Amino acid sequence: MQALGVPLDELIALRRYASEYQYKPRSEAQRSGSWLSPTRGRGMDFAEVRNYQAGDEIRHMEWRVTARTGRPHVKLYQEERERPVILLSDFNPSMYFGTRLALKSQTAARLAALIAWTAAKEGDRVGGIIFSDARHDEYLPRGRERGVLPYLSGLAQYSEKIPEDFHQSQPLSAILMRSRRVIRPGSTIAIISDGYYCDEDSERHLRRLCQHNLVILYQVCDPIELQPPPPGSYVMSNGKEEVVVDNRHRSVQDLWQDSCVQRQQQLAHLCKRLMIQHSIVQTGDDLAKTVWQSFPRRRHGAY
Repeated sequence: MQALGVPLDELIALRRYASEYQYKPRSEAQRSGSWLSPTRGRGMDFAEVRNYQAGDEIRHMEWRVTARTGRPHVKLYQEERERPVILLSDFNPSMYFGTRLALKSQTAARLAALIAWTAAKEGDRVGGIIFSDARHDEYLPRGRERGVLPYLSGLAQYSEKIPEDFHQSQPLSAILMRSRRVIRPGSTIAIISDGYYCDEDSERHLRRLCQHNLVILYQVCDPIELQPPPPGSYVMSNGKEEVVVDNRHRSVQDLWQDSCVQRQQQLAHLCKRLMIQHSIVQTGDDLAKTVWQSFPRRRHGAY
């Protein structure tokens, strides 16, 4: 029987994939169904003030110095050498499901580890929030292993603890609201979730986060959630109860297909409205390749 969780040593070992892949800057994500978000945030740190020169942007005007001296001055900025990368990892009950190779919770843990190692390799600080139906843990962004290792330890712990109540969950909006209080402008926010608990308030919080940050949604799915299985009789369980689903009838197949399409369209339309990059990740995907194709890297010292 396959282990439920993902051991910490396995998540640490994923570091080699971040080193093996040659991360080349890409202008857009290559995953099917992705929606690329324009870079938001500061991207710059204040450097100094100097006299206004022809061609300077008015929005960079330093009004206090201008008023004090009687001569126009502008602010100069320099590129930030690092950015905070914030990972929001969902371990609600619906994530503990899988029909091929791995559970969604296992896939989410490995994906988060790969993103964390990739960000650390880029010289960025890694932190975030891991949450389940009953609790959450916050990790302040830190550089190198100081930021990655505590987060990986949390991922390992969450992935191995199966929920006691599959009818209880924590809405994504609650975590997004908490994130808005701690995430600094100019961050890259990677949300790893199946999207089941993306409620109405989630859009409001996402909209605010998108104003000053780059937000990426990795929607973790089992293949059976994207397309109905071949006609037949299937026994499904949540670990406590079992139900038999017979989709040999055309009406059942149609309902299943409609449910799959409707759920995907809702998330896709939400991401499109907010200009959020949206990547669908299946449990059998090459996760290292997924990160290589979707996670933003530096281009000549910038992003």
